Amino acid sequence: MSDTYATPNKDLAGQVRYAARDMRDRASDISGEVSRTAKDQASQLGQAAKDLASTTAVKVQDQVQTALSQQKSAGADYIGAIAQATERAAGEFAEALPQAAQYIRKASSQMENVANIVRTRDVRELVGEVEKLARSQPALFFGGAVILGFAALRFLKSSAPAPSVNSAHASNTSNTASPNRSAHGSI
Repeated sequence: MSDTYATPNKDLAGQVRYAARDMRDRASDISGEVSRTAKDQASQLGQAAKDLASTTAVKVQDQVQTALSQQKSAGADYIGAIAQATERAAGEFAEALPQAAQYIRKASSQMENVANIVRTRDVRELVGEVEKLARSQPALFFGGAVILGFAALRFLKSSAPAPSVNSAHASNTSNTASPNRSAHGSI
């Protein structure tokens, strides 16, 4: 009688072990699939982030290049305007000081050449040329930088807005004598 009861228990125990192994294998398969899926998604996310960063970097680089190009054109136009003004100044000196007018015209021509170079060359090329000039002729480079600084300062001063009527009136009234002071500043 003990054999009849042992067999179903052994079969039941075997079935439980089989079911447990089957569940463990399925859990392992599911765990592996989840892990592969997570790795794939992380890889895709990483690639998307790289693509986004690359696209953003290209857009920023394009915007910087556009801004530099616009500034380069404005600088070339400014140099050209100075060359034209210098040419007009040479015309003023032509009768009284023809030798000076000749030098001024040469300077004007050189400035126009510089303006054309700035218009036609790439920004990187221009920076390289300036660096080469600074190394080969530092005194000329420094003198040019000083002259450009003065020109920029003069340009900024000439383009500054004029003082308003109220601020001019306020400064005039502060300079007038108060009732407690005489015209000579004594009390």
